Amino acid sequence: MFVTKIFTFDAAHQLTNYYGKCERVHGHTYKLEVTLEGDVHSNGMVIDFVLLKRIVKRQVLERLDHHFLNDVLKNPSAERLAVWIWDQLSDLSSHLKEELNDPNMAEEIKKLLEDEDADVDTSDLNKTLRLHEIVLWETPTSKVTYNG
Repeated sequence: MFVTKIFTFDAAHQLTNYYGKCERVHGHTYKLEVTLEGDVHSNGMVIDFVLLKRIVKRQVLERLDHHFLNDVLKNPSAERLAVWIWDQLSDLSSHLKEELNDPNMAEEIKKLLEDEDADVDTSDLNKTLRLHEIVLWETPTSKVTYNG
């Protein structure tokens, strides 16, 4: 099953390898769609939307919203930004470990993550929950899709 949460953020950038109006500093209200794929767990959910929101806020939005994207990555085109976002979210096991006390996390996921002294076998976690796709809308009519 696929679970998608949609976010918006505002940021400025300039395309340094571009000739035209986008080489000047300008801004966008981006729309970000984060899709996870996984099993429906015993709690009836793939992942709690609130939990997914906290992870995306911490790993992505706090670092991009109302920022100059050229300070975050070189030549921040929508394509490069989508890959950057994927890279920030792809280590799902470590992000979920930070949320172990969340009472709405599925017990199946907690069991995979709860032993802090053991290395998490990400292949086991990926069988039950994984990042599937990033869709980044730069304008209402222009988007990029990336799935690692």
